[in-house]
Amino acid sequence: MNNNIFPLSMFDNIKAHPENYRLIERIPLTVNGVDTHFPIKLNEPVEGERVHTVVFLDTETTGMDFEKCKLIELGMVKATFSLDRKIILSVDKYYDEFEDPKEPIPKEIIEITHITDDMVQGHSFDDDMVANFLAGRPLIVAHNAGFDRPFFDKRFGMLNNLSWACSLKEINWSKLGFNGQKLEYLNSCLGYFYDAHRAYTDALALLWILYQKPDAFACLVDSALSKSIKIDIKGNTFSINNELKKLEFRFDSFNKSWYRYVGSKAEAVRLQETIENTYKQGDVNFTVKLTELTAKTRYKK
Repeated sequence: MNNNIFPLSMFDNIKAHPENYRLIERIPLTVNGVDTHFPIKLNEPVEGERVHTVVFLDTETTGMDFEKCKLIELGMVKATFSLDRKIILSVDKYYDEFEDPKEPIPKEIIEITHITDDMVQGHSFDDDMVANFLAGRPLIVAHNAGFDRPFFDKRFGMLNNLSWACSLKEINWSKLGFNGQKLEYLNSCLGYFYDAHRAYTDALALLWILYQKPDAFACLVDSALSKSIKIDIKGNTFSINNELKKLEFRFDSFNKSWYRYVGSKAEAVRLQETIENTYKQGDVNFTVKLTELTAKTRYKK
């Protein structure tokens, strides 16, 4: 049986025992051909409200290290949102293109993305088209901006001063009732699926979950409009890893450091003093760095 085809033969079982089944639907925006009907209105605008542009962005790359690896696909979806009500109003247009990295795509990347050397051969991003797509300084939203932004900024250096927000790190999904943060999981909880690990489709899936959960989108907009302080802890912290987790720090495997974002300098200083006074002794030696961030500087490398 093809797992991608709905099993119509099971209708009798479903009717007899509906409590044993759940229906999951393809995200409407990812149905083949829907993008030919853009723009699509999702919410009615209100006269006099402030309307801004947001671009949902995702990348596919040849690996995890932005300094050594390259972009092979860039997907972007432009939408409008109400800055007053903090809801998405419309899906307007998209950009989706491959770029030949001029080197073989690793086997493990092909297995995840299904992007092959033949698919990218001869393709390249149109720098002017990308710049025009991002004209007007929209808010860029990625589900892991800490990964996507360094790759994007390296490839499009003239666009490295845009405002970014991260739906993975700037939304507390657990407080919204979710037990995970992956994009596929979030959509599946609401009864939707899509073909993941392709940049354009992932961008649509991100837009969809934030349209379906306007409280999550509101959190993201508020975060993008606010300053924050990033607390970085680096050094010999192995023996206090569990304590740092309890304090809601996350481990950055790329930089080999623990980090957390807080909303004010005073809160950051209090947390820094608590950690240093409580744990910094003997072999437990580390540095604590505080960095003030805005949407223009978050997730830059």
